[in-house]
Amino acid sequence: MSATIMLVLRVVLAGLLYAFLGWALYTLWRDLQQAAQLQAVRQARPIRLEFGAGETQQVWTFTQPEVIIGRTGTCDIHLDDKTVSSRHTRLAYHHGQWWVEDLASTNGTFLNGEAVTTPVVLTQDDLLRCGQVTGRVSIALA
Repeated sequence: MSATIMLVLRVVLAGLLYAFLGWALYTLWRDLQQAAQLQAVRQARPIRLEFGAGETQQVWTFTQPEVIIGRTGTCDIHLDDKTVSSRHTRLAYHHGQWWVEDLASTNGTFLNGEAVTTPVVLTQDDLLRCGQVTGRVSIALA
């Protein structure tokens, strides 16, 4: 009789163990799905930058959450002008908006004619000036 009771207890405990493992895996899967949905909401809206005019106009479009503008070739936007610092300006997407920040450049960053001293929110058709190079900002609608 005790052997039968032990067998039943083992089967019940094995069933409980498998039920717990199944519940744990389901919970992990659900959390991963929620994280993926949250990440999709946080995707950066595309930003388009146009620097120059006429035949010298250059256009860039980005969907990454950070864009560096500067004179060095490692920057996302390379502006070959002596008034542009090597790492001049950072554009960052957070809190659902694009922000511009001066990276302690020598000749300054200007947004619509105003000097950028702290991070500032970008809006559609803003004029961004790095040193003496001026560009237009276009942000895709959500």
